Amino acid sequence: MKRPVLDMAQIEDMERVTCEAMEFNSTVQFSVFKPLPFLNGADTGEIVQIEGHIHYINQLKKTFHVVDSKRDTNLIKFEEVVEIQTI
Repeated sequence: MKRPVLDMAQIEDMERVTCEAMEFNSTVQFSVFKPLPFLNGADTGEIVQIEGHIHYINQLKKTFHVVDSKRDTNLIKFEEVVEIQTI
């Protein structure tokens, strides 16, 4: 699949969900685009789901630190996020 392109409304919605999840320590589900460049270039890949709590947002490295149910920390780059939903 091709890398999805987000519009401003989608980005603003994700920012709102992120703020609420941080404030209330809610569980969120990230839809993350993982490139598979060996298929048809860097813009081709798959979307994977990562569930957990947003532990920290690193503004300098532009990453979310998400702790999942196994207590593992997942580093998710801002540019890879396609959607964020509260569960």
